[in-house]
Amino acid sequence: MKKIDEKLAAEISLKKPAVSNSRLSNSRLSGQTLGKSQPALSFDAMTIVGNLNKTNAKKLSDFMSVEPQIRLWDILQTKFKAKALQEKVYIEYDKVKADTWDRRNMRVEFNPNKLTHEEMIWLKQNIIDYMEDDGFTRLDLAFDFEDDLSDYYAMTDKAVKKTVFYGRNGKPETKYFGVRDSDRFIRIYNKKQERKDNADVEVVSEHLWRVEVELKRDMVDYWNDCFNDLHILKPAWATLEKINEQAMVYTL
Repeated sequence: MKKIDEKLAAEISLKKPAVSNSRLSNSRLSGQTLGKSQPALSFDAMTIVGNLNKTNAKKLSDFMSVEPQIRLWDILQTKFKAKALQEKVYIEYDKVKADTWDRRNMRVEFNPNKLTHEEMIWLKQNIIDYMEDDGFTRLDLAFDFEDDLSDYYAMTDKAVKKTVFYGRNGKPETKYFGVRDSDRFIRIYNKKQERKDNADVEVVSEHLWRVEVELKRDMVDYWNDCFNDLHILKPAWATLEKINEQAMVYTL
């Protein structure tokens, strides 16, 4: 686990991870790599866990009970739940459950994109700093491309399960690679269509696709290297002369 410190808090607040486009597009396979647009990169969700000792649990509970930016509920001597900063941060402490399952007793969940730099610093100084043995257990990265990724595939050095959902026009709209409970789960979807369907928002760009990478457990510690074996590319169909070769690539 990575220790949460001031340097990391400042890095988080920038909302742009140090991942180059080449990490996503670089491939040993024949094919056209990701589109020409430079992707917009962001951290989409974070979960930080740690331990509250008895003294800090009392101090934090006292602070949260009078802090106007925090809403507390389910309060007992050994547990509480709360939301902070206009309900953009979820906080949970449960010593009994943690002892029973042999895990850390406090969890903080939030989307860095929804927090200002000042709110991020407030969260660290007033909540996270009370925790010991703290670190990330989940990290979601999002990459937005103004390119049509309907024909692109995510390929890794290890075999992964692939699930594809098609739109009314017969073209792929959402692709899942891996399984939800795995350390790394990848989703590629038509963000423009999703915005139109769910929020009735018309995106100006001709294309808008999102690549989401959900990291959990040990994979979180290596988030900046988690793309080394990941290749997102479009098959070069013209170089595949035989039908069986095209079929093999299509089923990957």
